[in-house]
Amino acid sequence: MIAIHADLRPGLHPVRHQGRRSSCLAFASSTAHEHRAGASEHLCVEYLFFHSVERTPGKNPSVGTTMDAAASALADEGQPVETAWPYSPVPVTPWTPPAIATPLHKRRMLVNVLDFDGITKVLDGGHPVVLGVIITDAFYRPDVLGRIADVSPDIERGGHAILGVGYGSHADGTAMLLIRNSWGTSWGVGGCGWLSRAYLARQLRQTATLA
Repeated sequence: MIAIHADLRPGLHPVRHQGRRSSCLAFASSTAHEHRAGASEHLCVEYLFFHSVERTPGKNPSVGTTMDAAASALADEGQPVETAWPYSPVPVTPWTPPAIATPLHKRRMLVNVLDFDGITKVLDGGHPVVLGVIITDAFYRPDVLGRIADVSPDIERGGHAILGVGYGSHADGTAMLLIRNSWGTSWGVGGCGWLSRAYLARQLRQTATLA
C-alpha cells in the first residue's frame, strides 16, 4: 500500500490520450495551466502543441517540442478553450490553426530542474509540476497499484513529459511521486502511476512550474 501525502487529482479535468502523436508536453503543460487558471474546461492542447512546435528547431511535430518552446508559446500565444480547435489523436494535414474567436489564456511557465524534495514542496503548495523524463521499459508496465518498477539497468526508450500531481510513501519506506500520464485511463491506475525517488533521480531531466 502507498500512504498518500498530497494528491491534486480531484482538482484536475479527466485524463486524456495523446494518441499517435508526440504531444505529451502539450498535454502535461495544458493540465498544469488548467489547474493554475482554475479553468472550468479543457484548454486547447492542439493550439499549444502547434505553437510550441513552431518555436522548436526543425519544426517537426513527429519529434515533439521542448519545455523552453512550450513556455514561450504559453507566454506569447496562450491557449483558447479546447472547443476552439479540438485535439486530433492522429496527425492533421494541413496543420494550421483556425480563426480563434474565444479568449486566449496566457501563463508564465518557469523551466528548471527540481529534485524530488523540490517537486514535493511545489505540490504541498497546491500546484502540479511538469516533468521531462527519459522513460524506460518499466514505465510501460506499471503494477496493479500503478507503480513503475525501479530497475537498473533498464532499457531507455526516449523522452516523455508527464505531470507530477502528488506524492506518498510505500509501506517499505520508499518515497513515491504520483504522476499523471497522457496515455488514457487504461495506463496505470486511471491514467496515473507512481515513480520512486530513485527512478526519478536517475531519469528526470527537466521540470517546469506555472506562475
